[in-house]
Order: sequence, then structure tokens, then C-alpha cells
Amino acid sequence: MREEKEVSNHLKRNLERISPENSIFNYHSGRKAFLSLGQGNIREWLETFLPNTRIILEPKIIGSMIGIQYINGELKKVINKNSIDITESVRSLKIFPKNLLIKNRIEIQGILYDDKNLSTRNNETEFIENHNFKSQSKRIKFCAFQICHCKINHFQSLQELKHLNFEIPQTQFTNFISDIEIYLQCWREGKLFTSYPTNGLVLKINSRKLQKYLEENKLSIPWAYAIN
Repeated sequence: MREEKEVSNHLKRNLERISPENSIFNYHSGRKAFLSLGQGNIREWLETFLPNTRIILEPKIIGSMIGIQYINGELKKVINKNSIDITESVRSLKIFPKNLLIKNRIEIQGILYDDKNLSTRNNETEFIENHNFKSQSKRIKFCAFQICHCKINHFQSLQELKHLNFEIPQTQFTNFISDIEIYLQCWREGKLFTSYPTNGLVLKINSRKLQKYLEENKLSIPWAYAIN
């Protein structure tokens, strides 16, 4: 584990503004904890934005989505995509920090994945679905990609996660929507994001201002979109 570093004041201020009611850990067991990625007609989605909208491309990693909550700098709870508590199943794994140098409540979304399986299967890895974490602990890794309810740009969110000693995904950037097809073809040819088991790419709008506009105006347009 890397040496802990001081947390940025910008992140602290943003976390202080998050209401306790805004928490993925308030859901009852069985309810989906995370929003689904947009899917379907990628051209229609891209045409919604200006041609120079900054887009971040990430690997769509095959694995199991989880949420992690820290309170007063200590690991409090871990849930899976169905809001089921899996804290004890993963607590002993050395795949993410158990303590953070931050006193604010912070909730982080990411994915558990099989480090030894670099295939492009469409199903989640069996050992993760069965929660057989201990027997496969040497194969499991965790990749964090979002600080929940935090009002900062996506790229800055990734850098804050890296600063907190989390693994973050490899990324590519473009300000030109016309580049998306080129990146997609590179992924299909095995030339992009080869360090992970993947079944596509995830496109994310970087601007928090634009993300907020889409959310507040109920345009039914997600700010993150999956393609393959």
C-alpha cells in the first residue's frame, strides 16, 4: 500500500456539502445501489452534446460493482450492486485502504475484478458472484472510478481517488466526438485497455456542470454511456 497523503481542501469542502440523505447506503437490501449506464444508440447520445464536449473513455471492466463507505477515516461498510452488506467478506482483502486521512463521510464506487482473467466474456466472473473472496484473494483487485454525490469534474474525481491510494482505471480523453469510433475500433482490435478483463468502453462526460444540467432537467440522458 502506498504512503497516505494529505487530502485536498477542495475535496473536503465538496464532501462537507453532501447531505446525509444523499447516500447509496440508505437503500434497503435488494434495491439496486448504482445507476445503470446508458446503452443503445450511441450516435443519438453523442449528438446531444456540442462537438467539442470533453469525454473521458474508460474500460468497461468485467466484475462486480461495489460501494465503499468511510466515516471518520475508517472503513464502515461495503455493499454490492443489490445493496447487500458484504463488509465482512472483503474486510480482510488488501485491495483498498482500510483507513483514509479524511474525517468527512465519503462513499466510493468501483468494481472488483479478476486480475488473472483478461478475457472479454460478457458475464461477471464466477468467484466474485459467489463471494468466494478469501480463496481467490490473490486474483481480486479493486478499481475505483467515482466519488458518490461529489460535485467535482470526473477527471478530478479520479485524481482525488488516486491521491487517496485507490487504483483508478486507465483513461483516454477526447474533445472530438468524431474520435469515439477510432477508440472503439482500437479496443475491438485489442489495442486499448488490455490490462483488464473488458466487454466494452464507458464514455463519461467530464464536466460536472453538464452532468448536473442533465440530472436537474430530467432529460433522461445519462452522463455515462457503455458501448461495445
